[in-house]
Amino acid sequence: MTRDPMPPPAAKADEYRTDGTWGEQTITGLVADHAQLHPGRPAATDQHRSLDYGGLWRRAREAAAGFTIDGVAAGERVLLHLPNSVAWLECLLGLIEAGAVPVMSTESLRASELIEQARAVGASHLLTPAEVTFSAMREAAVEAVRNLDGALQLHEIPIATGPRSAPGVDAQATSSCRAEDPALIQIGGPRCPDVLPVVRRHEDYLCSVELSNAACALTADAVMLIGIPASHNYTMASPGIMGALLAGAHVVFAPDPTPSTCWPLLAAHGCTHTPLVPSLLVPWLEAAGDDPAAVAGLRVIWVGGAPLDLTLAARVEAGLGVRVQEVYGMAEGLVAYSPLDMDRTSVAEHRLVPMSERDEIRIVDPSSGVDAVPDGEGRSRGELLCRGPYTVAGFLGAPEGACGIFDADGWYHSGDIVEHQMPDAGFGKPRLAVLGSCKPQINRGAEKIFPGRVESVLLRHPQVVEAKLIGVDDEVLGHATRAVVTVVPDETGRYPKTLKLRRFLHEAKLAAYYLPDSFEIHKRPADGEGALGATRRIDKEV
Repeated sequence: MTRDPMPPPAAKADEYRTDGTWGEQTITGLVADHAQLHPGRPAATDQHRSLDYGGLWRRAREAAAGFTIDGVAAGERVLLHLPNSVAWLECLLGLIEAGAVPVMSTESLRASELIEQARAVGASHLLTPAEVTFSAMREAAVEAVRNLDGALQLHEIPIATGPRSAPGVDAQATSSCRAEDPALIQIGGPRCPDVLPVVRRHEDYLCSVELSNAACALTADAVMLIGIPASHNYTMASPGIMGALLAGAHVVFAPDPTPSTCWPLLAAHGCTHTPLVPSLLVPWLEAAGDDPAAVAGLRVIWVGGAPLDLTLAARVEAGLGVRVQEVYGMAEGLVAYSPLDMDRTSVAEHRLVPMSERDEIRIVDPSSGVDAVPDGEGRSRGELLCRGPYTVAGFLGAPEGACGIFDADGWYHSGDIVEHQMPDAGFGKPRLAVLGSCKPQINRGAEKIFPGRVESVLLRHPQVVEAKLIGVDDEVLGHATRAVVTVVPDETGRYPKTLKLRRFLHEAKLAAYYLPDSFEIHKRPADGEGALGATRRIDKEV
């Protein structure tokens, strides 16, 4: 692998291995074990096909051999740019078993983001769908490969049938991976102009997944519907797809999380669990009123990625007859859950409990870095810092823009403002409530946006002289985005309108969620009259 991933501190790694905090299991090893113990148990289903655990392990082994034949070498990094599907899972497991390191590239990314990720991680290969129904993904991948001048090899994967099979594969073989090996690379939330690659080893990643399964009481009888993008860390590991595989449960992939897509799958497969983001709760609640039978088997909805409205959570529990379990976490490490047995009709507060007793937490003043002093009731407010057995020690390649996100003592500075409550008579565990943020990031419906990325592209437009992307309150998304720009006229005296600026951003190959929800356009006269930033007229479009 080019550029070694940031290793965990040696003393801590030895301690975690010795005391059993980290085990010897691997992601592919656990699938192989289930294939031996109960090969006929359902493992993964989508609209095209279904695999039991025996079949999933066989296909993972065949995919690994196929990738090797196609030139994927052990240690190489591979962008996994595929939609929710059994094929996505086959490729993930096949790459890991081949010794390659999958990079979790979500399906919404366009060429510019794929190029940046490929450069940041030193990727050699890119997997994208073969079917014309995924034309936007294919076009983004082809353009990325073309712009990188042969540095990336493109592999087109048929989503309906999965990656190519290599003949003569021993489907009974055990996994060749080691627990200390890098398993995959997640991309940290955007907080600077640089891509922030997070290397997860089997041992620390499965430590997180095991703790999640315990916090969520996830067992083999679960049927987990995956409608939000599979490559997000929340979807994968909190407890997500990895949690289902660890438990020997059944994963059902939906192309998208809308009720019209998910309702038939809920009913057909008896789905019991699903992860959602807050903006999906109202559509799901409304759909349940029209067809309550479809959600009759649903037990738990996890809600993460953005702050949860407690009143809405109580409505969902009453309307759908499920438990709503709040999830707070990050690709870099710490994960916290609300208790599964929490009674939301009587407890109107956020109770996010870190998963492990070995999670280390500090609350500091975001300006000075000085530790916050708890008040008389054991509450402290400030920026959350964390480290522990499943929190990484730094980003791959130590990006220059990430300076200060990890400090020399291994603390991860989350950029989240929280209230930390020590155990009290009302609740016997320490808990967190997320109050806000001190990082340059907008959380738009659980998609994290670094404003500087959009601002820098807008400033390339010859008529834009100032640009700022801000978050504005939105009932559905939590925060929508608004581009506030100052423009000058062209040689004909015309100012750019919203449509022209939106098209300019689209042509820059930004992912769709980066496109501003609204524009506020300030027009500066050509003769320069008026102070810098003065407003002559404002155009707004929502």
